[in-house]
Amino acid sequence: MRSKIDQVGQNKASFIEEARRRQIVEGAISTIASAGLPQASLARIAQDVGVSRGVISYHFAGKDELIQQVVNALFAETNRFIKARVDRAPDAPHRLRAFIEASFEFMAANRANFVALVDIWGSFGSPEAKRRFNADMYDPCRRHLEGILRRGQENGDFRDFSPRTLAATVQGAIDGVMLQWVFDEAAVDLADCAAELAMMFDMATRRRA
Repeated sequence: MRSKIDQVGQNKASFIEEARRRQIVEGAISTIASAGLPQASLARIAQDVGVSRGVISYHFAGKDELIQQVVNALFAETNRFIKARVDRAPDAPHRLRAFIEASFEFMAANRANFVALVDIWGSFGSPEAKRRFNADMYDPCRRHLEGILRRGQENGDFRDFSPRTLAATVQGAIDGVMLQWVFDEAAVDLADCAAELAMMFDMATRRRA
């Protein structure tokens, strides 16, 4: 009986700690988006979250670890949203369209995420840090897209092309729009861009009779 009680207590404590970590990560995203990464000190983040700096230090070894968790959370949340939409699509052409449309839908609903991401992106000084960041950011997206494109070719829906090259092209188009939108929100209509890119890549990939 004692061990079961202890286990329940440990599970509850673990749940509470994980919830607090998520709260701090979400607060850090908001602070970075509004104030910029250089001004997003642990003290500023703690103030915005409504906790002491000591609470942040308890859960994270320092600002670098917290920022890494922010990046991980941003990528994971985006990828989960897109994957859920893609998995519901019936075939490769619809999956490709779903990938593009879901990317822009998530952007529109989570602007602070992408403002923070771009600010973090620009903060890395060394080429190696930028390479690692770009690998973390792009590799999962390209692999997902490449899988969609390869299955479309195997099923006869798509023409012959390099799935790896086109995956990079699709993701590059999405991120190119995202960057313009982050820097000038009023200049970019995300819904229109999603529709245009979905149509363009549908026409570019379809096998002609």
